[in-house]
Amino acid sequence: MKLKCLQIDLARQKENFDFIKSYIDFAAGNGYNTLVIYLENAVRTEATCFFDEKESYSKKEMSEIVSYAESKGLDVVPAFENLAHLEKFFRYVQLEKFSECEDEQKEGRGFDGDKRGSCGCVSNLALREFADAYIKEVCEVFHSEYVHMGLDEPFDFADCGRCKEKMAAENKTKADLFFEHVIHSYELVKSMGKRMMMWDDFFEYADIVERLPRDIIFCNWNYAFVSEEPSGHWTNRIKRDWFKYYDELGFEYLFCVYGHRASSVYNLETFTNYAKKHNPLGGLVAEWERSDSFYFGSYPFVAYAGRKWSDKSVSEEDRLKVYSELLGSDEAAELVLSLNVPSFYGGYNDVAVFCENDYFVKYSFKDKLEYATKRLCEYKNSAKGLAKTILTDIYDYCYFMLLSLRLQRLGTEIFDNYETKKIAPSYFINRLKEISLGYDEIEKNSEALWNEYRRGIVSYNCSVFRKYENVRKTVQKVIDDVKKDDEVGILYADLMLHDGFCTVKAEISVKYSGDEGEKTLYVGSIKPSATGFELGGGYGFRIATENKEIEYLRFVVFGEGALYPLNFRYLSHGKKYIAVRVEKVCGKAEELENILHNDTRFAVLGYDDGIEHFNRIELSKKRSEIKVYFKSLSGDKSENKCFERK
Repeated sequence: MKLKCLQIDLARQKENFDFIKSYIDFAAGNGYNTLVIYLENAVRTEATCFFDEKESYSKKEMSEIVSYAESKGLDVVPAFENLAHLEKFFRYVQLEKFSECEDEQKEGRGFDGDKRGSCGCVSNLALREFADAYIKEVCEVFHSEYVHMGLDEPFDFADCGRCKEKMAAENKTKADLFFEHVIHSYELVKSMGKRMMMWDDFFEYADIVERLPRDIIFCNWNYAFVSEEPSGHWTNRIKRDWFKYYDELGFEYLFCVYGHRASSVYNLETFTNYAKKHNPLGGLVAEWERSDSFYFGSYPFVAYAGRKWSDKSVSEEDRLKVYSELLGSDEAAELVLSLNVPSFYGGYNDVAVFCENDYFVKYSFKDKLEYATKRLCEYKNSAKGLAKTILTDIYDYCYFMLLSLRLQRLGTEIFDNYETKKIAPSYFINRLKEISLGYDEIEKNSEALWNEYRRGIVSYNCSVFRKYENVRKTVQKVIDDVKKDDEVGILYADLMLHDGFCTVKAEISVKYSGDEGEKTLYVGSIKPSATGFELGGGYGFRIATENKEIEYLRFVVFGEGALYPLNFRYLSHGKKYIAVRVEKVCGKAEELENILHNDTRFAVLGYDDGIEHFNRIELSKKRSEIKVYFKSLSGDKSENKCFERK
């Protein structure tokens, strides 16, 4: 491979020179020949002198970073954004006018909660004028033949009035506008005598590859397990044998793996194996968003990837040697290599009112982490120097995940106890306080690492403070709910989801018998944590209700993607009620009779076409809604009914 690349993200967290130099030294010492610096608005120029100095570098400072990396034999590639991921630009009043969102962020997948969203308006020529000038000025301090222009994840793309008018007037699609912006970016880079790199994820929604100049270098990122072909990134997980496709068309490309803080290697091994069947220009280890954490936990992964890509004699059997070298012992290396922590993991932690049912993979993973964190704690306490720092970062990441898993499993006990009332609230409160003490320990470790490696550096967006404040608030809320020791009813919602990469949401409300109006129980994402393990299928939630008989349940699906209900039941005063009738209210709701059977048959609610959602962001606002009525489990055996409102 020609290019062996390692990325550092200076956009979402500023680092001091001492750390950056040590990171460069580490890259050069482990076989890399290219450093990619992800920038966004990380450099102050003459035109952007108003950028916050606490979050950015002067051109002189960036020039010093580039010079140091070049002195170590690294080519240094700047990575920009001029379409999506512009939210940090829009926070400045001087630049907010360039946003696609004129007043508030649109519905749809989106990124970041700022009112201006994250995507620029390609119909606003002033955006191009600003971005071109900024990129040209920053590129003056870089000498690489390559410039990375980003162009990934433009979920809010071309949805404003200006863009819609342009498409209507010129008879163009969103894919056409995306193509035009890619070409504009390409011509900008070419005008500087350089060659453009770009992320290729949105070719899944905008099929423009065959129209593009063949000297663009595509960067294909995939941070999960890769089988015979990479799976897609977004709703529908649109697949294509991308590298075979690029080879046939004559493009060059990089394959990009994730620099995971727990040093999992499954992504590296499987994606490299896929890439080896083709002709990649190189590989890239992508490191992202360390504003509430550090890079150190990924160091064994980074070292192994660099050596593997640089020396064909480095095989999977050499992983232990590389990891042991950095962690200080074979035992610690064997443990870390055995973890295989997923690249992302989500769960529901307000477990006294909304609890995801446990399942085998999560149950096993939690028990694996119980063992691993105890051992990691021992290894970090006995380690010295860099090995201690690396093990501390890995321990903190794994322990934080374990505490979430402990909280989720405790939720299953809390809901079991709602049914039986056999356990005193003090048991749960003591367990919750132990979890809170665990977060205290991790925060203390984080503060120590910050003081050693980032003294004088501000955490972007106060991410570290908010991270621990939020988890403590959640734990305290669960404690407060458990203390109430009220009589609680339970709503059981069994759902199915085969596409974990959609952003489908639900609103769940009930009408209690005798009450005048409905009461909302939950609004938000309703995906299973199993999607973090690349799994789909049936899953269930238990939701706390008032201990009253329910006249009906209102279940609404919206967002990007569809959801597939299997069954609803509820428990009140120790009596179980089952679904007996389901009624369509609005939207797309099909096969509703399946909800009346407590088995694997499912209904369909919502719109699951990702490309349609991309082209019509407003589709995510559309509600697909049903009502479900119940009868006693042991009651009337009359015929079940399912009908649509006329």
